[in-house]
Amino acid sequence: MRTIAVINQKGGCGKTTTAINLAAVFAKRGFRTLLVDLDPQSHCAAGLGVPESQVERDVGDAMLAPIDQPLAREQYLWSVTRGLDLLPSRTKLAGLEAGQGALAGQEHKERRLESVLDRLSREDNGVGQNDGEAPTRAFDVCVIDCPPSIGLLTYNALVAARELLIPVETSFFSLQGAERQLKTMRSIARRLGVRHRARLLATIYDASVPIARDLLTELRTRYEGSLAPTIIRSDTALREAASVGRPVIDHAPDSAGAEDYTSLCEWLVEHAKIERADLDEGGHTPSVEVLHGAGATIYGGPSREPAGAPTTTSARLAELTDRVRRMKPTSVPASPGAATLAPPAPQALPAQITTPRPAPEPLRLVESAPEAAAPIDNDLRRLLGAVATSRGALFLQPLALGERIFVAGDFNGWSATAHEMRRNPERGVFELHVPLPPGPSQYRLVVDGRWMPDPYASHSILNQFGQPNSVVRVPQRGAP
Repeated sequence: MRTIAVINQKGGCGKTTTAINLAAVFAKRGFRTLLVDLDPQSHCAAGLGVPESQVERDVGDAMLAPIDQPLAREQYLWSVTRGLDLLPSRTKLAGLEAGQGALAGQEHKERRLESVLDRLSREDNGVGQNDGEAPTRAFDVCVIDCPPSIGLLTYNALVAARELLIPVETSFFSLQGAERQLKTMRSIARRLGVRHRARLLATIYDASVPIARDLLTELRTRYEGSLAPTIIRSDTALREAASVGRPVIDHAPDSAGAEDYTSLCEWLVEHAKIERADLDEGGHTPSVEVLHGAGATIYGGPSREPAGAPTTTSARLAELTDRVRRMKPTSVPASPGAATLAPPAPQALPAQITTPRPAPEPLRLVESAPEAAAPIDNDLRRLLGAVATSRGALFLQPLALGERIFVAGDFNGWSATAHEMRRNPERGVFELHVPLPPGPSQYRLVVDGRWMPDPYASHSILNQFGQPNSVVRVPQRGAP
């Protein structure tokens, strides 16, 4: 079983989205896949339609179970789709790794997850195995969604995994943190006595934003040997799929998000030599395997090298890499006129720098809530974003975007609370009309306390912080 840990200390980089959708594509491709939610926020369960209130045993319970006893899969795993099982988490997982937490006092506390995966993946659940026989595995691939922090849970993921996938949002601050993230992972791995092949993954890429294009080029230049060729583009279908509890490959199979994660899966299968029915992995110590193609090498435990391994990147890998790099962006390019707009005054947007991002509250799936699944008709969907009117602008956003949405802009002093959008469950949207003077106005959305550009805006401009402000133009009175 090949284990991939999706890890990044920074929130909002698409970590859980990547874990869910990559695991779903693996399952779609015929790989028996296990998704492990190691994040106390339990977003994997919410994103896959598993109600947390009905989860009786989670990954924390499994890690605290005696290591010499088998684990019954039917008691811990949720069957999400054909070939995809979820080992969920709950909010109580956060207290597990505290100084006085239950995990801190356990023997082999940094290898508990490795033991759990070994027992859950055995076809015989760890019993009845003859000495010397390699156990038959129930899974081909395991994807771990790691917590956005460094602690015992992350240590367990690093010991259990062979591959590290680090999502990096194509923004200025994410680029600054990429090198620090790589160094942190290497430092922890040395302490734990393991070494992984870590790959950066560019996510939430919007080709209409000039700085995003520049940062992607910089990522490719700096980390050519460690950057996956697949780019995860910004796509509303990914957010919509999460809101209805389905992977994007099932919710919108023709979307850009589905295409990108399918390409990532194909590249990993080829690059990391992931095979179906992988039966040669037993025991609790990570083994060494030399992965050819871009010189990938994984270390840990006693050395061994597979005989007859190819020494060059295959033609299939080159084809996939070239195809991904030639993908067309789905975003609408910014108009040349947007570049002439002046950025907000230096005192504007203080919340983006001085206000720390609040920790998101755990998601809880409410099956009877009609708002989250309210359909948006095609005519209204075309109006999402900001629509200029004769007296201002009409702002429309889907209910799936968040719980509370405010509009902050140069027209209200960049206040994060002055203009709150109203829910309209019957139409499936948030809506708000703001009187604006003729001409361009810059704005951003504040979604559940998080500042972000309007994902449906067709025009944007960079502010002094290097982040995009969305732009709406109100026509002159009487103009067509």
